[in-house]
Amino acid sequence: MRRVLVLLSCLAIGSSPGCALHRSATKSLAEKRTREKEVRASATQWLALIDAADYSGAYALEPERLRTATTEEQFVRSMEARRAPFGKMLSRAFIGAAFTRKLTGAPDGRYESILFRTAFAHKSVAAERVILSFESDGWRVVDYRLY
Repeated sequence: MRRVLVLLSCLAIGSSPGCALHRSATKSLAEKRTREKEVRASATQWLALIDAADYSGAYALEPERLRTATTEEQFVRSMEARRAPFGKMLSRAFIGAAFTRKLTGAPDGRYESILFRTAFAHKSVAAERVILSFESDGWRVVDYRLY
């Protein structure tokens, strides 16, 4: 019984708004929400270019390290083949985000994977995954998948 009381007391103190543990968790949650908001804004900006078939504009927003590995013409052809067949974007809803420091085939860094449920003229139910990397000038798209 005494152990239960000690455990309950520790939990009550740890969840108290004045507790350092509680402030730390609250700060972490606030930082996560701020980061996700920034990343979603960058992803949405990039997707707007893709939706408008401005593939050159989307290419220009990619990190320099990716632009040196792929020419603009290669990127445009790839996007025309992957995205154009789906037609006009009709709706897009945010599903979720996940942060990681490791990404297969990429250097360790700060990455955020954003998932959207999207409807297109030629595909009523689809999912889009946009992976962004934190670069010196902000969040930049490093990968785009359409399912």
